Amino acid sequence: MAQNISQSERIHSIDIIRGVAVFGIFLVNWPVIAGVDSRDITGSYEGIDSYVRLFYDMFIQTKFYTIFSFLFGLGFFIFMQRAEAKTAHPKILFIRRLLILLLFGFLHYVLLWDGDILHTYAISGFFLLLFYKRQPHTILVCSFILLTLFQLFILVTSVIIAFVPIEELTSSLPIMPLENWRLQVQDRFHAFYSESIWLNISMLPETVGLFLLGLYAGKKDMFRRTKELDSKLKKWQMIMFILTLPMWFFMIRYFVTKQPYEPIYMSGFTMFSGKTLFIFYIFTLMRLLQKERWQKLLRPFQFVGRMALTNYISHTIITLVVFGLVFKNSLPVPLWIGPLFCIGFYTIQIFISRWWLSHYQYGPLEYIWRLGTYGKLMPLKKKSKVSQ
Repeated sequence: MAQNISQSERIHSIDIIRGVAVFGIFLVNWPVIAGVDSRDITGSYEGIDSYVRLFYDMFIQTKFYTIFSFLFGLGFFIFMQRAEAKTAHPKILFIRRLLILLLFGFLHYVLLWDGDILHTYAISGFFLLLFYKRQPHTILVCSFILLTLFQLFILVTSVIIAFVPIEELTSSLPIMPLENWRLQVQDRFHAFYSESIWLNISMLPETVGLFLLGLYAGKKDMFRRTKELDSKLKKWQMIMFILTLPMWFFMIRYFVTKQPYEPIYMSGFTMFSGKTLFIFYIFTLMRLLQKERWQKLLRPFQFVGRMALTNYISHTIITLVVFGLVFKNSLPVPLWIGPLFCIGFYTIQIFISRWWLSHYQYGPLEYIWRLGTYGKLMPLKKKSKVSQ
C-alpha cells in the first residue's frame, strides 16, 4: 500500500505562480463560457471592447495556460520524487493520478464546457513518464524541438489565414450558457470521442513541450535555487521581453490601421508571444518573490494556487450560473464586463480558499484526487487550526 506523500515541504512560490495562472486562465475562459466569444475567436470588436481584446491578445491570451502547463510538468517531477521515497511503484501512482484527472476532465467537458484543459493534461501526461529518467539537457532539447514544430505549424496556419476574408473563415457561434443544456451535454459527449481526440493530438507537441520545460526546471531545482540563479533569470527575463516587442509592434500596428479589430488575423503573434511572455512572467515572479515585500503582496494567490483544481472548475460553474441564469436576459454582455467579474469572483475565491485551508489540508476536489491516487482514506481536516 502506498504511503501518503507529505505536504510539509511546499515551495510557496510555485503555489503563488499557480494562483496567478489560475486567474489568467479565468480571464481568458470567461468570454467563451459566458457566450460572449466563440471558441475560434473569429469575431470583430469595436469601441472599448476592441481595446480590451487587444489587451487580452498582448498580455493574457495564451500567456497563462502555458504557465499552467509548465507547472504541471514541474509538479510531475515533484510528485515522482516524493513518491519514490514512499513507494516502490511511483509510476503506478502517477498513472492513477492521471486517470482520476481524466475523469475530472471528462465530466467537466461533457457536463459544463468543452474548453476543458484537464483531459488534455491527463492524456498528454502519460508522455512525461518517457522522460522522467532522462538527463536535463535531453529534456530541454526535446522540449525545444516539440515547441518549434508546433510554432512552425502555427506560422503556416497564420499565413494561410492572412489571405482569407473573415466572412469565409470557418467560424462557430458563441454558445449561450445553459441554453438547451441536455442537448449541449449530448453534443459534447459525442464531441469528446471525435473532434476532441484530434484536437488533443494536434496540441500534443505544444502541451508535452511545455510539460518538459517544467520537468527540466524540476530537474535543475530552479525554484529552490532562485537566489543562486538570479543573474541567469534576469538575463532570460530580458531576452524573452525583447523577443516579445516585435510581436507587440505588429499587433498594435494592425490594431491602429484596421477597424474593427479582428483578432483571428493576429493569432500567430498571439501564440508566439504566449511562449516568450509566459517565461518572462515566471522569471519575473521568481525574482520578485525573493523579496519579503512581494511575498506578502502576492501571498493571497498562494491560497487559490493550492486549490487550483477546485477553483478552476468553480470558475466554469459560477460563470455558467451568473451568465446563464442570473443575467440571462442581458446576454451578450460587453467584453469589458469580464475583467470586473473575474476580479470580483477571484477575490471571493481568495477568502474562501484561505478559510478552507485554515481548517482542511486539501481543497475538496484535490482531496478526491488524492483518494483516487493513493486508494485509501486519509484525514482531510487539520488536527489543529493553523493560522494562514
